[in-house]
Amino acid sequence: MELEMAIWNIWSMNRITGAITTLAIIIAIWIAARFASVASEQNEENKNIGGKIILTLFGASVIGGGIMSNLMSQRNWTVTADAFNNMKNAGMDLSPAATEFMTTYSGEPSLLNTPLALVFFITAFLIILFPIWFKK
Repeated sequence: MELEMAIWNIWSMNRITGAITTLAIIIAIWIAARFASVASEQNEENKNIGGKIILTLFGASVIGGGIMSNLMSQRNWTVTADAFNNMKNAGMDLSPAATEFMTTYSGEPSLLNTPLALVFFITAFLIILFPIWFKK
């Protein structure tokens, strides 16, 4: 039980990091969308293709970072499930909560595991792209 509690504690501490990273990504998405909005308010002679490309790359990097953060947060869950599975395979007793966790969260991280996150990242990227590339 002591090892199981240590695994639960590590999982819990890693969730704090995931939450902070998620907040940072949301702020970064807001900043990218704001930059795109300001760029769309410029008149046509002040807009140039280089600025549009830079803003697009910035938006793409923010979304890419968000996806990476999401997958790393998911990995915390799957690694914890793997640790419980290793304990079970070694003949150690697991609590019912650990057994349920192990069966529920085993597998590999994927955006398909969190379809709402996938929709969030797609729509956020579109919110960033539309003001940059399309006229009002």
